[in-house]
Amino acid sequence: MRVLILGARAPACLEWARAFRAAGWRVSVGDCLAWPLTRFSSAAHHYVRLPEPACGAAAWIQALRTAVIDHGIDLVLPTCEEAFYLAHGRACLPCKVLVPPFGLMHELHHKGRFAEKVRGWEVQTPETQLLETPGAIACFADSHDPREWVFKPAYSRFASHTLLCPHKAQILQLHACPMRPWVAQRYAAGREYCSYSLLADGRLTAHACYHPRYRAGRGSGIWFEPADPGPVRAFLARFGTETRYTGQVAFDFIGQPGGDFKVIECNPRATSGIHLFADQPVAAVHALLGAQGVLTPSAKPRQIALAMLLCAAYRQPLSAQFWRDYRVASDVIARGDDFGPLLGQIPGLLEIAMRALVRRRGLLAAATADIEWDGQVLETLP
Repeated sequence: MRVLILGARAPACLEWARAFRAAGWRVSVGDCLAWPLTRFSSAAHHYVRLPEPACGAAAWIQALRTAVIDHGIDLVLPTCEEAFYLAHGRACLPCKVLVPPFGLMHELHHKGRFAEKVRGWEVQTPETQLLETPGAIACFADSHDPREWVFKPAYSRFASHTLLCPHKAQILQLHACPMRPWVAQRYAAGREYCSYSLLADGRLTAHACYHPRYRAGRGSGIWFEPADPGPVRAFLARFGTETRYTGQVAFDFIGQPGGDFKVIECNPRATSGIHLFADQPVAAVHALLGAQGVLTPSAKPRQIALAMLLCAAYRQPLSAQFWRDYRVASDVIARGDDFGPLLGQIPGLLEIAMRALVRRRGLLAAATADIEWDGQVLETLP
């Protein structure tokens, strides 16, 4: 059997490539970068260079279809936001595609629509208001204290552009429109948790939850401490029943001091939670394909070691706790039987840095700008 895993720049793709190789599959990986991380892995038999989906969905789907036919691919698995383009064009591909319907993904990705969807559930979002015009923002600023709220684009990732408890003058500078809406979400204090789950027609087949003790800025976690709060697991059971979801899905939660949980947002794609199944690769593949039971991870923490050194160590260079955490967690990139990605991080990072320079973006924004989907109308496909 042959699998094509997309998003080769992402450590999540590397994890899935290793898992599928362990399960006996022939692995191809694809991306629109020249030197993505997983291209350097011994788990990848072949690399597929694709155009940028954000520049043209139809051209991307056609290139993907050609690759599927040329390499006899049986399954296409996304790991990043190319998942939205894949869902849009899934009917064009002559193989199994592991994404839910595009309409459901859109509903989950849009932070305002997601809040409406889970309204009344046992675990729901904090109070959330959709802001689609400058007038709506001005009205909100006059009737609420912005310092009790969090503001973010309805379509966003990695906490990019998020304003945490800002002053009134800051939110009056926001530019909202129906195509680029914002949401205001009442601030919820507590401990952060992230979940990552696999579902098959709404049935939970694998579930991991972790506390991102260290982050790259305010965005992605880079050190993953396993946890298993009961309300998170109960939320996933309700989610599966309500949506009949198939594929990978992730959520961010806040565990509040009194024991209540709030779900903050949804990522209908792979996230770092897949790394918690690194010591159960074959079982993870079986869970992805719908095996019975619910796969759960071990209690061992994982980390992206290079990111820990570059993005976290400088903030606490003398912290004994930080260096203890660094020592006990296994790196998700380096592995004894697959050293290529350890050095492959360097050209991949340099390529993204060059894109950031040429396109005048921040490094984190440049890392995903070519694959992001922010609600724009996609081309009609043949």
